[in-house]
Amino acid sequence: MNLKDDIYKERYKIFFIAYFSILVGIAFLRVPDLRNEFKYFVVTDEMINTKNFLILRYFNELYPDKPPIYFWILGIFRLINKENFYPLSLIFGGIIPAAITAKLGFEISKLYWTEKMAYVSTTILITLPYLFGISLVLRMDYLMTMFIMLSLYSFFKVYKIKKGEKISLLKISYIYISIGFGILVKGGAAVVVPLLTILTFLYLERNLKFLKKIKPIFGISLILGILSIFFLSIYSFEDGKEYIKLMLGQETIDRMVKSKTHTKPVYHYIKNLIFTALPLTIFLVRGVIDKFKNIKMLYKWKPIDKISFSLFIPNLIFFSLLSGKLDIYLLPLYYGIVTISLRFIEREWSGTKEKICKKILYVNLAVLAVCLLALPYYNKNYTIRDSIEIIKLNTQEIYSYRFGDVKNILSEIDKNEIKEMSLNELNLIKEGELLIARKKYYKDIPLQNFKEIYSNKEYIILIRE
Repeated sequence: MNLKDDIYKERYKIFFIAYFSILVGIAFLRVPDLRNEFKYFVVTDEMINTKNFLILRYFNELYPDKPPIYFWILGIFRLINKENFYPLSLIFGGIIPAAITAKLGFEISKLYWTEKMAYVSTTILITLPYLFGISLVLRMDYLMTMFIMLSLYSFFKVYKIKKGEKISLLKISYIYISIGFGILVKGGAAVVVPLLTILTFLYLERNLKFLKKIKPIFGISLILGILSIFFLSIYSFEDGKEYIKLMLGQETIDRMVKSKTHTKPVYHYIKNLIFTALPLTIFLVRGVIDKFKNIKMLYKWKPIDKISFSLFIPNLIFFSLLSGKLDIYLLPLYYGIVTISLRFIEREWSGTKEKICKKILYVNLAVLAVCLLALPYYNKNYTIRDSIEIIKLNTQEIYSYRFGDVKNILSEIDKNEIKEMSLNELNLIKEGELLIARKKYYKDIPLQNFKEIYSNKEYIILIRE
């Protein structure tokens, strides 16, 4: 290995360390989102207060929306350090899983591509503006993606073993154990994404017989064993049967077939990828078209092309056919998105590929710099942070108008209730008591009876005169 190779590797490693250090710093500056992240605060507090770590609740109602593993992580930090609970949860529930996911993608690229392109692609992957944002949101998607990538890495590492060399049962087990834990983090996507990716890859490789070597019957038994322990543990509780019914029905089958929320047309993801894949969009589109144009020449495809195609195309089709859609559901596919894009650049502009990749990276970093500089403005004008501080200082009753989500801050303001008032009930509010509402409903309120004491671009607090 020459000195030049050592230098570029060290530079990339320093960049990775600096980048994730910045993410950790931002975690301490971010303010939680009221509707979703503060809701997780409530679910976590309920879990701790009831000491039931399997059946989750949201204000005493069953909360089967998500499996419990992610909330166990939140619960640990809620108990250890309530003051820094949010940034610590972001770090261990989002940033660290994002780093591990990137590392696993790097290792796959190193095995099936080149080490240099593994460094380049990983740098672009982690700095994509959309993925940068997701890594700083309190959701379990990155943790699930980590287990999906761990499963895929375990498979592709096994697949790389030389012919005739024995594959140990332990190495095979990693594929299925990762899937099992991924299911317990978020749900069925943790099994569907690896399954579709592996089957499509082996089909493209014309090597479906390799399935026998990874012992699918053993694997299915292992996954079912993990899930059986989980479900039997839940079933032992009083509400266990109802909870399992909701998890498997309302939150799994119903969301796939006829979702009550996030219902979008079949082309939703294709349309939105134009924006979420920026600045790679044009290269992604050209790369996918190129793949389909050359589908009859599979023998010329490199293994990394088959891996990226297998991860992206069949899973995109699967998610597009589901009833409920959120852009964040596609998170496990972004390794494939980046790889398809960069492989197109590599084929079309082999002599200048590094210059193009550098420009893409500079665009990513410029967007991230703008976001970082705008964060204080965003916190002040679009979050409920200052409203919480004002309410905490006021000892009077607090009411809300058309603002059901505000109950998610109850544990932060040390109050038992924020009573929701209809328009006709606002006259019942007594002198000195507070009313909080979203700014968009400001004109509904009879302002002759109230005085504004705080507002930003999203929320307003009034006091009854």
